[in-house]
Amino acid sequence: MSWDLLIFYYLAIVMIVSTVLAVFSRNPVYTVLLVLIMIVHQAFVLLTLGSDFLTAVQLIVYAGAVLVLFLFVVYLINLRKETQLNIFIKRFSLSFIIFLVSMFFLLKNLGVLVALKPTFPAYLPFDLEKNSNTWWIATYLFTNYLLQFEILGVILLVAIFGVVFLIRKVREVG
Repeated sequence: MSWDLLIFYYLAIVMIVSTVLAVFSRNPVYTVLLVLIMIVHQAFVLLTLGSDFLTAVQLIVYAGAVLVLFLFVVYLINLRKETQLNIFIKRFSLSFIIFLVSMFFLLKNLGVLVALKPTFPAYLPFDLEKNSNTWWIATYLFTNYLLQFEILGVILLVAIFGVVFLIRKVREVG
């Protein structure tokens, strides 16, 4: 069995297990953390396939932005049971030990995961010898979908104005 296949099976199994646990978890904080584990492993699957751009997008957009937003929403709702200090202290030591073991294995195997070159490269409808895949993706998106990007930019700008307006209104009232 090759290393590529072994690493793929590891990543796939962890993604499946963390997704199933996230679906059946009753604690919303654990659910967000399990989804984070799934997203990071999915990014490594994309990296092993040679798609460095999609790996970066996966980590920045989903793990960095969307899950942080989900975590803030989870903490904004009323979680009286989860915010009690004695429950946190009881579970902290076990969680910290699991975190240390996970970080040890991640750092130990990070070099292997980054150095992987796929033995089964994906079929690409363009030539990577001329330009990088990031250049090809950007060219395709900004030539075929420029209007959608412009509309998305306007929607985000309106959302930012809405947030600023709501914050100013709350400050005036308070």
